[in-house]
Amino acid sequence: MGPVFATFHFSPRNISKLITNHSIIMDYLITFFRVQRFSSIMLLALLMTIAASVPAAAQQTFRDENPYRTESFTLSEGGALKVQTSGGHVTVKGADGNSLRVEMYVHKDGRTLSPADTDLNEWEVEISQSGQQVKAIAKRNNSGWNFFGGSNQQSISFVLYTPRKINTELTTSGGHISIQKLAGNQQLKTSGGHLKISQVEGTVDASTSGGHINVDGSSDELMLKTSGGHITLTDVGGEIEAKTSGGNITADLNTIVDHAKLKTSGGNIFITIPENTALDLDLKGSYVNASLDNFSGTTDRNEIEGEFNGGGPELSAKTSGGVVTLSFK
Repeated sequence: MGPVFATFHFSPRNISKLITNHSIIMDYLITFFRVQRFSSIMLLALLMTIAASVPAAAQQTFRDENPYRTESFTLSEGGALKVQTSGGHVTVKGADGNSLRVEMYVHKDGRTLSPADTDLNEWEVEISQSGQQVKAIAKRNNSGWNFFGGSNQQSISFVLYTPRKINTELTTSGGHISIQKLAGNQQLKTSGGHLKISQVEGTVDASTSGGHINVDGSSDELMLKTSGGHITLTDVGGEIEAKTSGGNITADLNTIVDHAKLKTSGGNIFITIPENTALDLDLKGSYVNASLDNFSGTTDRNEIEGEFNGGGPELSAKTSGGVVTLSFK
């Protein structure tokens, strides 16, 4: 890595190439660089960290692969879906209609396996429907759940095409989870993978033990938690709670209903809101950066608390050791 640090030229052009198609990260870097006065080497380290926060693998669609098994069901709007697997990924895509299709993929050593390659005798697999609930469950017979998804072991992933209005319970011991275009109550849990939530309405309760969380175009009620990853919210509104033990939080918020609570133990928090939003602000960090008009309350280097534009829903952002930056759009 030494030669890379020594020869890389930090021009805006080069930085934009590194983070193309992720404009919010550009705003994040510009603000952070200005506040912290980082050196070029430290900025590159930050870039590398943020690049890792974009969970492309969480959007795995297996387009060029043939599923090991496919099942189709009919499920009315408001039905339930339960998916559980070990080491593999889970992807759920909603659409109009009442059809539900389950595609199951088996991988080992980077290869996609077919029934001719393996009979899955080390697995218990259930893909079934009971009333208005569909289950897709893959569990190992030999050693229970594989929390690490080792490359020398098989993993089973599911891609599901469902009615838009559906309630889900999605669990994987180490893979990524991606959901899009759903409405209802969604529960996502992975032991170490990333979470991707796109164009979802309703209640989302999502947690990962170490991965990143990306949410875009979603609203209503979001409860997000990661033990060490970053959280990125883009074009999001509603009632929001986002917490990470050590990562950064970047939040592009449209509306806030009742409250938006953002908390990290050691990372930085960057928030963008509409300029005319009326809020009760509670911002705390090692440094708080915000330029406020029409504000009544207390301001300090590491704290801002009071009413903005007359007051309204609560916007709380707290970090134990990082910077809080509030900007407007």
